Amino acid sequence: MTPQGHMFAGWITFSAERVGDETVAQAQVLMRASDPVYEIGLTLGGHRQEDVFWNRTLTSLAAAFGDEAVVNTSVLCVDRRRQWARRRNVWQSAAIRTTVYVLTTPARSLRRRRP
Repeated sequence: MTPQGHMFAGWITFSAERVGDETVAQAQVLMRASDPVYEIGLTLGGHRQEDVFWNRTLTSLAAAFGDEAVVNTSVLCVDRRRQWARRRNVWQSAAIRTTVYVLTTPARSLRRRRP
């Protein structure tokens, strides 16, 4: 399960099984954006990048065991609805909180210098 503030809300399940002489590894991802800002990002290419990430991860896993992987990807949309009712989750966004923290660093620095 992803932690609070993460861009995704969901679960990632890993498994492996022997099929004949081969080992088949699987990563099952059930995810959605945690807030509307991340939802826009996922719509504009984030989902594609996530698929590429898992493809590379499984390919690297096979390489670590000295094998070549043939990665099959299957994508199923469970719910197409947008989660605009979750707009308050934006405040929990780690990216937004970090941006606010970085942008307010000069003000915090000045406040500490005052006698």
